[in-house]
Amino acid sequence: MAKKISCVGAIVLVAVFFVGSAYTLVTPQWVYQVSLQDEPLGFVGDLDEYNAIVKDIQTRAETQWECDLVMNERISASKVRMWSPRFSSPTISAGIEAAVTYKTKGWAIVINRDIAAIVDKEQTATDLLEEVKAHYIRDNKNCSLLSVGLREDVSIESVAITPEALSDKEDVFSMLVCGQAENKTYVVRKGDSLSGISRSHNVPISVLQQANSIKGDIIQAGQVLNLQSSKTLLHVETVEEVSTSETIPYSVQYKVNPDNSVRGDVVNVSGVNGRRSVTYKVVKVNGQEIRRQRTKSAVVKEPQTKVIFTGIGYWSARPTGMFRFPVNGGRISSYLGEPRPNGRRHTGVDIPNPRGTPIYAAASGTVTTKARVSGYGRYIVIQHSDGYSTRYAHLQSFANSIHVGSTVVRGQIIGRVGNTGHSSGSHLHWEVRRNGQVLNPLDFFRK
Repeated sequence: MAKKISCVGAIVLVAVFFVGSAYTLVTPQWVYQVSLQDEPLGFVGDLDEYNAIVKDIQTRAETQWECDLVMNERISASKVRMWSPRFSSPTISAGIEAAVTYKTKGWAIVINRDIAAIVDKEQTATDLLEEVKAHYIRDNKNCSLLSVGLREDVSIESVAITPEALSDKEDVFSMLVCGQAENKTYVVRKGDSLSGISRSHNVPISVLQQANSIKGDIIQAGQVLNLQSSKTLLHVETVEEVSTSETIPYSVQYKVNPDNSVRGDVVNVSGVNGRRSVTYKVVKVNGQEIRRQRTKSAVVKEPQTKVIFTGIGYWSARPTGMFRFPVNGGRISSYLGEPRPNGRRHTGVDIPNPRGTPIYAAASGTVTTKARVSGYGRYIVIQHSDGYSTRYAHLQSFANSIHVGSTVVRGQIIGRVGNTGHSSGSHLHWEVRRNGQVLNPLDFFRK
């Protein structure tokens, strides 16, 4: 009886197996079709498998770009029935990874409404702007920072971008500090020089030479030069309070010495510089000072005036009147009345001397003219008593103490011999006039 029951059970099991197999073959199975932008990629058995594939692809991409990403393309899994489906997880993963693109949330540094750079985090952008400001702040015990700010309109804004558009923090800092490269060209015109192009375009000569393979300074009209320059994006303005100690230069007082011997000046009292403590409010842009205002000043040590007794100069002919010779030594190279290349007559005497030789006031008086013109070059006119005046021309420079309206004494230094204006060499042109009439300067000296 038991054997009979076992046989019946076995027959039932075999029947169930064949019935189940037959049902599977004739009944469709529920699976999930994975699609990219509605284009089928393959099938997976359940949603867990689908989610695992997408998550793995996303994780690897975020690891590569080091930021949170969102896929631009639409990926979906739809439930469908299929007879004998073929599952293809590797094919689906490869298809998604090859075709998908990403976007991320970036933070743009916007300067005057233009995006200068995009970084991964808002804090990164904030830190960069603070580091640019700090770059122009210097530690100095005599200096205190009053304020620091940016002259441009700067903001930080969120933008959706591809991860490739994100910039490295160090590269952004360098660009904000050094500027943005600008590639410009310039066509050389007739009369141009390399130094002139350098000044007008604010590009160092060495940069022009290197960018254009120029040796020396030879360029030709029509030549196209590459101008490598940079556009400054940010201007950091700092306001500092600077305390310092300054020298107060001593003044020089000239006095007429009654001693009429032929000699140079004699120092009666040596001058001593003074000192003062000063506080300035200094405004800088990108580390370069643009404005300075004195806010406090206190004299620590008063200067002592230097007193000079003027001489009558080293000149072989002694003066017979009010004038001393305007230089110590020399010779006359051109006399009064000699014809000039322009057809006119010479109105004074020319006294050659090395450039920089001191020129002295021939007599006490008041400076009425201190100017520069094409003919005389730099020149001075001094008005004396009794309608007399003297003129000193072709000067290299004026003495610091000489101004229109200032009083001078005989023998006071008023300038230096030069070669300015219409001049054939370094010399002093000296004139003496009375009420506008030209006189011979040599008439005031023994012959």
